[in-house]
Amino acid sequence: ETMPVCADDTSAVPGTVSDGEIHVTVKGMPEIVLPSMNPARGRVYFATRACVVCHSVNGVGGSTGPALDHEADGKAIEPLEFVTRMWRGARPMLALQESLFGEPIDLTPEELGDIIAFLHDANERKKFSEKDIPAFIRDFMAGRAGAGQR
Repeated sequence: ETMPVCADDTSAVPGTVSDGEIHVTVKGMPEIVLPSMNPARGRVYFATRACVVCHSVNGVGGSTGPALDHEADGKAIEPLEFVTRMWRGARPMLALQESLFGEPIDLTPEELGDIIAFLHDANERKKFSEKDIPAFIRDFMAGRAGAGQR
């Protein structure tokens, strides 16, 4: 199914949603394709892809990285701004992932898009609790806290 997508930028040509991807064309530029972004899946990925080990939402999660309760409620999601902030912290974040997990976390574009949607969706964030964290992640976090590394 294809449906129109509205854009605030007057230089943007109305885009489409097709096969779950968002296609936008800005005059004079190649088409931009973004993955669909599902906040409910993002809530699951935030916990299962171990973001919660270092970051918190609703006070649930680690404190090594910044809390990710987002202040942009009701505003447009700006995924490139989010990715830019991740990029700026990439070196220490990757080093920490290597030391904690033995390798960096490898997110797909779809997983990252869903996590971004989750962090921008106040209703979905309100649902996030300890119950969302799988037992193996909770155990890992408990071990870190016991070792004074949280």
